[in-house]
Amino acid sequence: MNRIATASISIVAMLAASAVPPAEAQPMPGQYGAPSYSVPRGDVAAGRKLAGAKCASCHGPGGNSPMTQYPKLAGQNPAYLYSQLLAFKTGVRPSPVMVQALAGLSRADMTDLAQFYSEQAMRPDQLTNRDLASIGERIFFSRGAAGAPPCATCHTANGGGMPMMGMMGRGSVGPVPNLYGQHAAYSLAQLNRYASGARPDGVMNRIAATLSESERKAVAEYLSGPP
Repeated sequence: MNRIATASISIVAMLAASAVPPAEAQPMPGQYGAPSYSVPRGDVAAGRKLAGAKCASCHGPGGNSPMTQYPKLAGQNPAYLYSQLLAFKTGVRPSPVMVQALAGLSRADMTDLAQFYSEQAMRPDQLTNRDLASIGERIFFSRGAAGAPPCATCHTANGGGMPMMGMMGRGSVGPVPNLYGQHAAYSLAQLNRYASGARPDGVMNRIAATLSESERKAVAEYLSGPP
């Protein structure tokens, strides 16, 4: 029991120390209340209209992108979607395409988009390699970087974190994305970017870098299916 408690404390300390996202990507204090990643409920109808005009060509009309290089947004954690839209908007997460797509949109607009996509049904992909997916499942549930927890510690089947994450407050580690059902090609591209440091993140850079290319591919294949 003591070993378990010590390990839990170590994991909490590691995440709290290294996973704080850039301040620019956080909802502004005063606008959404206390500094955190909670966002108000957006207007789904307004979000649907914006999605059709701004996002559907890449992400699909309901957030299930038909093109594997673009992420599915359907069923995603709305706080995570909002945080990423704001990161693109402010340049914290560079993307000329997304900057252009978000031009002219307010924070309220982005909240509406996040709400709309979060309420759409995610359609998982068909696994193309079940043996590879089985390897990815083992990695996902059993392996992390040295001193770090397995992927499933934060990325549970419903996209949330394990209970101890609440000890830190959501503002400490940021919103946790849903991963299941995502295109394998997109997930692999992001894992590779984390591993190389091209997409900065204190926790994900360290964890992804400990995985080989084949291991990252296996995890991405596993996550492309249903939970």
